Amino acid sequence: MKKQLWSLAVMSVALFSACVSNNDNRSNDPYPVVMTNGVFVIGSGNQSNSIPGSLSYYDYTSQTATKDIFSSVNGQSLGMTANDVLRYGDKVYVVVDGENSVFVLNAKTLRLLHRINMTDILMLGEEKGVSPRRVTADGDNIYVSTYGGYVAAIDTVSFQKKDEYKAGSYPEGVAVNRGYLYVANSDYGNGNASISVINLSTKATTEIKNENIRNPQEIAVAGSDIYYLDWGAYGPAPTYAQEHAGVYLISGDNIKQIIPNATGMTCYDTKIYTFNDPYGATGGASYTVYDIYSGISIPIDLKDIDSPAAIGIDPVTGYLFVASYQMDTTEWGTSPSYTKDGYVNFYDSSFTKKGSFTCGVGPTRIAFNTGVEYVRTNY
Repeated sequence: MKKQLWSLAVMSVALFSACVSNNDNRSNDPYPVVMTNGVFVIGSGNQSNSIPGSLSYYDYTSQTATKDIFSSVNGQSLGMTANDVLRYGDKVYVVVDGENSVFVLNAKTLRLLHRINMTDILMLGEEKGVSPRRVTADGDNIYVSTYGGYVAAIDTVSFQKKDEYKAGSYPEGVAVNRGYLYVANSDYGNGNASISVINLSTKATTEIKNENIRNPQEIAVAGSDIYYLDWGAYGPAPTYAQEHAGVYLISGDNIKQIIPNATGMTCYDTKIYTFNDPYGATGGASYTVYDIYSGISIPIDLKDIDSPAAIGIDPVTGYLFVASYQMDTTEWGTSPSYTKDGYVNFYDSSFTKKGSFTCGVGPTRIAFNTGVEYVRTNY
């Protein structure tokens, strides 16, 4: 397994490396191996049409998908506007914006263990905890951003708030690296966006603002470099076309766009994978892989995707997964459907399509059921 360089919101698990002793005193004791058993897909649903959010799951062993496995296992709905999912340790965390909650599941059974209410008095309160958005993890904590302008550090055993950190306006993606918390503050695209860099010990905060920080959504850290996906801004009527979307690099005092024309990203090894399907554009989506060491971008050809909405890469197999909307055809033309089920295609390392499965309405996040499994060697 290649060395993992990234600390970011879109990566779904902390990876561990392990080896087996090769000597004459062999035993059949179980040893740890990092494995991916399947892939999670969050569907945001559609609140205006009373369609709740969903957690879909594709099982690698059976090669079957369950469109809303949370409801199937737990006999209840996630509620409105599911937003993010993370496998960390022996648990799965599902962030649901409209319910102001994080649902904690057993990673093996996906049974509900606990529901963390972000506006509960033990968490952030009514104003600070409203609309949880993204989740990442480090050490004994998960970190959850909220539209109240805060990030909560929550203990993974007691599910109690350990600390809270003031971020900027409408924070989205979060990452933790080397004792620092990084937050993409979108300002809901209203022109006061920023990147927060917060010392977790002292809470000392650097707020980075720049003309190239317009509407950041995702954030990743490699060493001391910060990478963020920015959705840019919308142009004038009548098209309101999306402009300046892309991936940007903050290195020291310098901020520059390294991948123009990107509206989604994921990271793996030394690479950033993106799709671009901006609002108001014509001609179909495009896909790129960027190497952070060489600075070279290469276009890639992914077949059979209508309207990409989320992207992820399995940290064990290297397979690339892209979730898409289905399309609706009306008298005005063809557009993504916000009421039909979505779907996910997956591709091998040469970007050859290997399969597809159905997911819930409004796919928005992809994460992997990756963790340490204990196996035995047969001699």
